[in-house]
Amino acid sequence: MMIDDDLESGDLSTSAFSQEGSGESPAEVDEGQPNHASKIAVQENKAVGRSRFIMLLVLSCAAVGAAVISFVFTVKAEEDDFEAGFRSVVSEVDAVINQNADNMIRAFRQFSVAVTSYAVKTDSTFPMVTIPDFERRVDALKTKDKHDTSGPISVTFLPVVRDMNERILYEQYAFLNAPEANKESQIVTGMEPNTGEYVPFIFQFVGEGDNSTILPSGPDGPWIPLYQTSPTLPSAFFINWDTAVYPWNMRDLMVMDETKSAVMTEIFDLTSLLSEEDQTNHPTSVFNEPIMTNFSTNAKVGGMLQAILSWDIFFKNLLPDGTPSVYAVVRNTCNQSFTYEIIGSEAFYLGEGNLYRFSDHVDLKKTIILEAFHPKDELNLDLCAYSVDLYPTNSMEESYQTNARFLIAGIILLTFFFTTITIAVYDLTVKRRQEKVMQSHTKTERIIDSFFPSQFRERLFEEDSDSKGEGNGDWRANKANVEIKNINSTGKQDLPTHEDIPELSMKKPVAEYYDSTTIMMADIHGFTAWSSVREPSQVFTLLETVYHAFDELAKRRRVFKVETVGDCYVAVAGLPDPRPDHVLVMARFAKECLHKMGHLTKDLEVILGPDTGDLSLRIGLHSGPVTAGVLRGDKSRFQLFGDTVNTAARMEGTGERGRIHLSEETGKELVKFNKGHWIKQRSDLVVAKGKGHMSTYWLDPKLRSAASVSGKDTSQNSSPSADKDASFIKTGPSKPVPSNEDAKMQRLIGWNTDVLGRLIKQIIARRDAQMKLGRIQQVGTKQSPVLAGQPAGSMVLDEVKEIIHLPAFDAVVVENQAEPSAITLDEEILGQLKALVGAIAQLYNGNPFHNFEHASHVTMSVVKLLSRITTADALAERKKDENGEEDINAHSLHDFTYGITSDPLTQFACVFAALIHDVDHTGVPNAQLVKEGAHIAKVYKEKSVAEQNSVDIAWNLFMNDNFLDLRMSICRTSEELNRFRELVVNGVMATDIVDKELKALRNGRWERAFSEQANPESEYDALNRKATIVIEHLIQASDVAHTMQHWHIYRKWNQRLFREMYEAFLQGRAEKDPSDNWYEGEKGFFDFYIIPLAKKLKDCGVFGVSSDEYLQYAVQNRKEWELKGAELVAEMLKSFRDQGLIPGGKAQEQPEQAPPPRQSSALSLNNKKEQQIV
Repeated sequence: MMIDDDLESGDLSTSAFSQEGSGESPAEVDEGQPNHASKIAVQENKAVGRSRFIMLLVLSCAAVGAAVISFVFTVKAEEDDFEAGFRSVVSEVDAVINQNADNMIRAFRQFSVAVTSYAVKTDSTFPMVTIPDFERRVDALKTKDKHDTSGPISVTFLPVVRDMNERILYEQYAFLNAPEANKESQIVTGMEPNTGEYVPFIFQFVGEGDNSTILPSGPDGPWIPLYQTSPTLPSAFFINWDTAVYPWNMRDLMVMDETKSAVMTEIFDLTSLLSEEDQTNHPTSVFNEPIMTNFSTNAKVGGMLQAILSWDIFFKNLLPDGTPSVYAVVRNTCNQSFTYEIIGSEAFYLGEGNLYRFSDHVDLKKTIILEAFHPKDELNLDLCAYSVDLYPTNSMEESYQTNARFLIAGIILLTFFFTTITIAVYDLTVKRRQEKVMQSHTKTERIIDSFFPSQFRERLFEEDSDSKGEGNGDWRANKANVEIKNINSTGKQDLPTHEDIPELSMKKPVAEYYDSTTIMMADIHGFTAWSSVREPSQVFTLLETVYHAFDELAKRRRVFKVETVGDCYVAVAGLPDPRPDHVLVMARFAKECLHKMGHLTKDLEVILGPDTGDLSLRIGLHSGPVTAGVLRGDKSRFQLFGDTVNTAARMEGTGERGRIHLSEETGKELVKFNKGHWIKQRSDLVVAKGKGHMSTYWLDPKLRSAASVSGKDTSQNSSPSADKDASFIKTGPSKPVPSNEDAKMQRLIGWNTDVLGRLIKQIIARRDAQMKLGRIQQVGTKQSPVLAGQPAGSMVLDEVKEIIHLPAFDAVVVENQAEPSAITLDEEILGQLKALVGAIAQLYNGNPFHNFEHASHVTMSVVKLLSRITTADALAERKKDENGEEDINAHSLHDFTYGITSDPLTQFACVFAALIHDVDHTGVPNAQLVKEGAHIAKVYKEKSVAEQNSVDIAWNLFMNDNFLDLRMSICRTSEELNRFRELVVNGVMATDIVDKELKALRNGRWERAFSEQANPESEYDALNRKATIVIEHLIQASDVAHTMQHWHIYRKWNQRLFREMYEAFLQGRAEKDPSDNWYEGEKGFFDFYIIPLAKKLKDCGVFGVSSDEYLQYAVQNRKEWELKGAELVAEMLKSFRDQGLIPGGKAQEQPEQAPPPRQSSALSLNNKKEQQIV
């Protein structure tokens, strides 16, 4: 056998073979399908024929039955609808007529109180009172809306004169004032002046008609003279006419003296009291409202407001036009009644008495009690109480009736038509069902093929066929029978019973022994920590992409993929078809997987975020015998057993990232094939669980990589010493980013650009919807919005807002918003965005901790927390209820999340603030800059120096003219630009966690926002206050997110921060050695800052499961640090000594002289560095 001499070569033409190497062609697999399909078709056609006959019989009977039942139910439904419609009309009439009556009484009572108040205020004594603006006040009583026409025909003020002294005074007062008072009403109404002679005393008419004369009223009071009236009387002759001649007026006065409440009289013919235009033969009543002399409890009635009411006005506009007519019979306890017919908004008087003549609907009568006209008859004077009886009319019943005979005939025709359609649909359904059975069979076969090698698959179905007594029948037909049985079953899976266990144990196991195989186990190093900071969708994107690529390589190499367990990929060569070169095939396959992983993770970093490119495989290989077979039972799988599997797992577990670890047996197998130059013995012995000390090998990483097939050379030494996370790399804050980091930097720039680009798409989608609905105007000219000016001498810190007002949620805009993913950003905008992110990256110094990579890590945390907030936008599609009315749930959800994720610009500002928050950081804390007297410390008055500097530099960059198109796509108006600035400033300034004064202010704002005590501010301000402080804490938590993530993530950034601070100490830029208190300081940092901050995230209640996740990791890391922290600090110090950074170290030659204090960038783009970037 000729075998190629390098690791990358090998015959790849075997891709034509099946994965397990059975050599079985697709044509052979499909060969049995026609017979299988024919059998299913014959069986199904017989069943369909029987079903068709039964179905026709049933449907014919159903058609006849439906005709009869429909007739009965239709009649009953019409009657029910008719009665329900009548009840609805009654309810509406009841509500409107009582409301109108209440409104009228309330208006008269207010009028009465106003007159009493006027008399008290002017020290006037009844009956010597003139009501000012009487005509206008009465006109207000008559002015009603379209639903309330219960205004009076006329209103008269009748003063009550109780004794002769009052009468004398009143007559003198009336002589001087009455004509003028009525003259004022004439001027308002435009009537001609009064005609007739004024009578200067209270009088009565004696006699009838033309023979009547006037005489002074008798000497016994009380007297009730007519004083003011509206409409104004055409003649002054009627002034002082004594209305006490009407017995009902005296009776009502007695009742009002006793009850101090209004009285409604019986029905009278008051034609003589009305003008010609108001005269009618329709029923009218008098309504008397008392006017009290004062507001004391013993006050008397000083006068009456008397209104003449036509009952017509109570029944007009009660119902909408088009409403079926009803009869209304008004009756009172004085044995009076009269009938109206109400047709929509009109009412027609039919006559006296109960004129309802439709006996069929008498039982549907509904009585409405007019509560407003139920008098307080405390003197037993037989006052009248009113009620209204409502009856349906024949026209109303007819409006609910349908042509039943045509309906029944139509139902019968439709039933037979439906029968025909049903048969056709049924036939089509059967055909499709047959197709689905075939498709299901094919899919099932493919799935089984992927799980089991062909030999084991055939044995499984042969065993099933033998157990059913079907001899040597075609196994595919047997499997199809099983599938059909499952389709026709109830869907429950048959589980083995106690009786089945002996039978199962007596069956021959489906297993084989292979004496020569090579097993590979490949684990993704760093996956657990990486996945802890990602969304589930991102985790599966990585695994599916990587494992699919491995599957394709396995097919080419004829390697059998066994399974994936978590992030571990298990494959074997040498089975199911034995092959002598299994170790060569697996070595090549492992090397290809290693390099494919390297390429994919770096490509995916642009999509999945920071650290994705750092993921690598840890691969272990072992060669030896193995038992392979199918464990029958629930969810059967093809599995491998034996010591070879365990040893392969040990090789993987004791290996190193980016390397292929071989057992001694595998190394010897390679030597047999003259491939000893492929391997290199490991310098140390491996201690493996259950194996003791083992001598192992590395597959030599210096060999040419498999990627050379595609013209790429990505070989590199992936030993732990090359892992910058496991050991320190000597860099300094003033040095540029190392060149070997450029590729990773570009990937980080690409990822940040992608994140910000998606948010810009959301902003554009929201703005387009607002313009479409006319919420905002389109900006005509391409001109950058202007930022609101700041007072001279102000700093960034002065711009921190107590409350940032976010836009209110608009469900209509969200509903009309296009899908953001469908929007394509202009090349100009996309180019400017990438240039901006790249410029920001260059503004970061090469600090171990405060660098662009850490800013990207903070950005990733912000994005994750924002994605975990339940958004109102997500439920905008459900903002309407079943009646199409707007539901408040979407607004409630918006309020619950404080509107943070309802506004895309807010989200963009949060992410942008995270990206720039450490721009130009010098690698030393603010206190050190202040101590050194740095220029920027003086500029910013020694407060939040680094943070203010970052905002100024990044903002100046953002406002540069080179980014005008990008800026216009984010902020079209000055209002948006100002809000964006406020959010960025608050977000970045929140990352200053050292300044005690700022921390106290933030804590105070949190307490004010989430205190349970009553807050005097508006609901809108309270909501935005919470949003503002939650945004600050979101970015604040993200800035230290590594402490609330997986232990490995925490260790990585903790080491980098320690490195940064220790370098500053060695350079003379720190007073204390950070290692002296690093262990205790971290514990205090967790106890007094990290864990309380994580609890705040949970308490605010908007971050879903992420708040619990952050808190749990914080608590776990605190415990882990307490156990291991002291040892880790010692390890970090040892690493410094090994690198010669500490005196006495191995590489120490000469102590470096501490550089002079570094001055940070200036505050504008005049700085040389920033000019170069722009």
